[in-house]
Parts: sequence; structure tokens; C-alpha cells
Amino acid sequence: MKSALKFVMALTVTILLMLAFRALAFTVYTVRGTALCPAFNDGDRVLVNRWSYGLRTGGGATFGYARWAARPTGRGELVVFNSPEDTLRPVHRRKTMAYFCTAVPGDTVRAWSAALALPHRGEAVAVTKENIGLICHIYNRYEGRKADIRGGRLHVGGRAEDCAVFKYDYYWLAPSCPDGFKDGTTGALVPDNHIIGRVMTRLYKSPQPGQTPSPTRPR
Repeated sequence: MKSALKFVMALTVTILLMLAFRALAFTVYTVRGTALCPAFNDGDRVLVNRWSYGLRTGGGATFGYARWAARPTGRGELVVFNSPEDTLRPVHRRKTMAYFCTAVPGDTVRAWSAALALPHRGEAVAVTKENIGLICHIYNRYEGRKADIRGGRLHVGGRAEDCAVFKYDYYWLAPSCPDGFKDGTTGALVPDNHIIGRVMTRLYKSPQPGQTPSPTRPR
């Protein structure tokens, strides 16, 4: 009886450890839509490494955002992230998406009819008439700071500011179809607290018309 009980307890602990490891280290993401075609199709399932950029923790009302063993996202990497468009829920509970990283902090991108050098965390960026609208948008949506434009100047918390300092690194993530996206999406400005991890391999290839399902072996 004791040996059987020990076996059950050991098996239970092993299963719990495996589930905890999977939850903390890896997750499976299902591709939705055609934005990643032809590299990935609607319905494909891919393995995501949560440690690729450091394990993301916190982000809720109780614990603030943090990363263990953080490293920057690299150009060309397929990144899984929480949608920055959903502002009604905490970041970690928002819709999950996957795009390729096409620009990193220091690169200049054009968004909302303005050019902006993607900022590094803690870096001061001069506020100009060209980027003031975009900086105001970033402050209000991602940084949790109340900003508005009055008299052609940026006001943050009621005070006029000539420089903007950001608390996150920012990346430009885009689909893999640069010419005429079928989903009507051209890309997204994403702060690092929205990033979950990097796609490592495809686990399952969704059948296309006339094909049958086929699993893909991890490489």
C-alpha cells in the first residue's frame, strides 16, 4: 500500500512539474487568418518559447511587469504578443497575435502619418511637430500617462514637456506579406511588455484545400 501511495504521489508531482514547466517555458499558438502566409497558414499550430526574450511576469493589478533574463527582440524573428489594440483588459489577458519583427529600437518607422525613431527604454526623445501626435498616442495607450496637445505643445499630467522619455522598448511587428495584406493589416507598434515569446517551430501544418492534415516534427 505504501509503495503504491509513493508511486501515485511521485507521478502526481511529476505531472505537476511538467505542466508548470510547459506553462512557464513553452506554449502553443494557433495561427489565425492569412497575415503570415505563405510562411504559415490559418490553423497552423506553432511552439512558442516564453524564455526567448526573458520570461514575462506580472503585468496585472497586483504585480508590475518584469522580465527574467531579458534580451532584446531581433529583426526577422517571428514574435507572439498580446494585441496592443485591446485596451479594455490587462495586457496578459488580451488577444494573442504573431508577427515578424521588422524594426527595433533605434530604427525609424512611419506610423499614423508620422516618422519616429523607435525609442529605447529611458531614452529622451525631442518632441517635434512631426512626432508630437504619435508620442501623445504612445503615452496615453501604452505608458499609462495622461497626455494631450495644447497650443502645439505636449502636456503630460498637466505640464508642458519638450522631451519624451519612455518606460518600454518599442518594436515594429508586421505580417509576412509586404504587398497587399489579405487581412488588411500593415503592422503594429508594440511595447516590450506585450511580447510573449518567439516562435520556435511548427508543430502542425493546417491542411489546405485538397490536402490532408500532417504533423510537423520539431527541429
